[in-house]
Amino acid sequence: MQRRRSTVLFGLAASALSVALITATPAAASSFYLDSGKSAQGGYNHAYAAVGGSTAVIKACDEGRGDSRRAVTIVSTNAGGYFEVQDANGSNGDCVQDFVADQDTIYSGLTYIVFSCIQNGAGGTPYNCTQRSGVVD
Repeated sequence: MQRRRSTVLFGLAASALSVALITATPAAASSFYLDSGKSAQGGYNHAYAAVGGSTAVIKACDEGRGDSRRAVTIVSTNAGGYFEVQDANGSNGDCVQDFVADQDTIYSGLTYIVFSCIQNGAGGTPYNCTQRSGVVD
């Protein structure tokens, strides 16, 4: 199921990716923060991603007003890689972080897209997503 979700997310972003790659600056360890769109109540995800070499650090931080939504950060790659982290414990200043070290799924030349979203429940669909793409150096 995760691979299907990755394919769908990557497919939806394909046209945006070609534009984004023109302006993206690849780096050995590109790191950045990316805020999702806000919920109707004002909650949002303050995501962090650092991708480089054969590692990725991704973080989801539920921020803003309490809204019964979870913060979701997703990294999807053109090679079918899919990494997701969710902060489901409310807008309390805590974050959830994951560290991925896998030279088979993160390697030089790999194109990736980071999505910062909010989601209603564990099985909900991510929405109000913003995205940023890059290429692993």
